[in-house]
Amino acid sequence: MRRAGGLRALTTGSVRGREKKPPRGPPSGRALAHAAAVRIARFGRANEFSDWGSAHHSFTYCNALHQALKRASGGGTELDEGDQTGVRGVYHGAMTLYLNRYLNVPPAPLPGARGRSLDTLPDRSDRLLRALLESFDRKGEGEIAARLVARYLRLGHPHDRLIATLAHAVLREDADFHAYQMLEATARQFADANGGPRAHVFLIAAARFLAARFPTERAQQQTAAIARRLHRGGRIHADVAGAEPNAAGA
Repeated sequence: MRRAGGLRALTTGSVRGREKKPPRGPPSGRALAHAAAVRIARFGRANEFSDWGSAHHSFTYCNALHQALKRASGGGTELDEGDQTGVRGVYHGAMTLYLNRYLNVPPAPLPGARGRSLDTLPDRSDRLLRALLESFDRKGEGEIAARLVARYLRLGHPHDRLIATLAHAVLREDADFHAYQMLEATARQFADANGGPRAHVFLIAAARFLAARFPTERAQQQTAAIARRLHRGGRIHADVAGAEPNAAGA
């Protein structure tokens, strides 16, 4: 992000894009959220795992700010520069992103950039989505997950199926609130941008972030399975044949 020029563009709302429909909310909030998503999508490989938290907090802050600005403007696209409460939040977000610039030193290339062709990946939507879920079964598959998402989007497959697959990936893991926050902020920003090409970075960022945390132990599935079995009238432990039932099992 450029220093003075970038900040001036944020507060005046001069954001360029080629969305199919007018995006929702003040441009300043959208620009911040987009820049924060780029931080995650281009998260450098030399960073520590804990650095994902810095990128994540910036993105969720910018998303929350954008939602607040959208509500304060009554759903419109104008931000009153005389309203210091709104402008203050924009500047705080911009400074946070500027201070986090080390996260992209050097920046990871976006999928398909620098001659990195995506043509070797499948064409069919179901195969791409299945491959995406499978990538979350293995550690260190952030790049392939991002490439699969980029391929899916470039081919024009339905966005809702991709978001549903990301949601399924989160639900099957022992996910913490960071993963849920990332999913929610991504879905909201993608919807507010009306799914144009500029919005693709949100889903690419989500794929990279989730791939860095997955797979987990998935131990919570056992708890859910036990609860479901008890709800259906089953027992936690089956009696051993021929053994005397104890007080708990009697």
